[in-house]
Amino acid sequence: MEGPVPGADAVPYVLRGRIRTMDQAVALPSAARSAALFGFPPADLISPDAEAARRHTIEWLSRYGVFPGDASVAEYDALRFDLLAAYFYPGETGADLALGNDLCGWYFVFDDQFDGELGCRPGEVSRLLDPIVQVTREAGEPAGHAPEGPLVESFRDLWRRIHEGRPRVWRDRFRHHWMEYLTSYHREALDRTRSRPRSVEAVVALRRHSIGVQPCLDLNERFGGYTLPDALHGGFPLAQMREATDDVVVFTNDIVSLGKELAAGDVHNSVIVQRELSGGTLEEAVRHIAGLADSRYRWFEETAARLPALLAGTGAETRLHVGHYVDGMRNVMRGNLAWSFLTARYDERGIAAVSSGRQRPWAGLGACAVPMSGRPLP
Repeated sequence: MEGPVPGADAVPYVLRGRIRTMDQAVALPSAARSAALFGFPPADLISPDAEAARRHTIEWLSRYGVFPGDASVAEYDALRFDLLAAYFYPGETGADLALGNDLCGWYFVFDDQFDGELGCRPGEVSRLLDPIVQVTREAGEPAGHAPEGPLVESFRDLWRRIHEGRPRVWRDRFRHHWMEYLTSYHREALDRTRSRPRSVEAVVALRRHSIGVQPCLDLNERFGGYTLPDALHGGFPLAQMREATDDVVVFTNDIVSLGKELAAGDVHNSVIVQRELSGGTLEEAVRHIAGLADSRYRWFEETAARLPALLAGTGAETRLHVGHYVDGMRNVMRGNLAWSFLTARYDERGIAAVSSGRQRPWAGLGACAVPMSGRPLP
């Protein structure tokens, strides 16, 4: 799907009025939906195969019983995760883009399981996560395994396809990132039973994992047919650039999802925490967090400009692969911003979808997971 990314003038100011939180009503600033808040540009590259990926992933999730009916398919389709994948991986087409879109679609379906009461019950969260974690330990699909419900069955298929042909060092790294992502749900559930996050830094430290960016970055290596050495991937400056990518996506998401999260009463949002700590207005908190996103993005680009000098001692092929990987990080930051103004997830429809206790039609899939022991996650 081709076409220009809407600028600030084209973005509807949908976060108007007042949204009831758990303890008070707060006015939402219209600026919270304005692309002009951000000092870095939305993506201007997009894969031409977005529409094919759109159809593929809806069919794939439907095959596993994720959607209870046509209305839920339409609600999912309005979220346009295919555009997110197409912005993340603008150079990919065909099966690779479809796989990236399957990952994005599964992420969000899974994330929606925790918007209701389940997200406040750490023991139940652990039991839901356990069979997913078990799939990440398996070398292949177990013979004759019993049906485990839509979430686990679709994840097993996704996990198998992503890992095909990948070397051990990459698979180990990918699993590590997945475990950070999965266990973040349990940590968030514990937070909700105890106290609200006490600082923006504490929110970001957890959200770097729950935002799910690192596995998306790992797919750049898979699609590019290379594997960065661990010493390079985990060393300066790539490790710090990956963290900056996390932060930009977290801050951007916290701004654009603000109305949805206020309606749902969630506390894991840097804008909400900044407002509570500063005592200022919500609009002031939004602009503060937007400034943090801009600062992290500027640091990323300044560091990217220094890479030729920093990598002067490496081979030409390695420098080529690093350049591709850095482009992938940039595509995720800018692509997330572009998609955020096109999806129904954060507009008035997204707010309505979680208001007054409503949940997404697929939010009850966790009940289909096989109950496990609830033992601590590794």
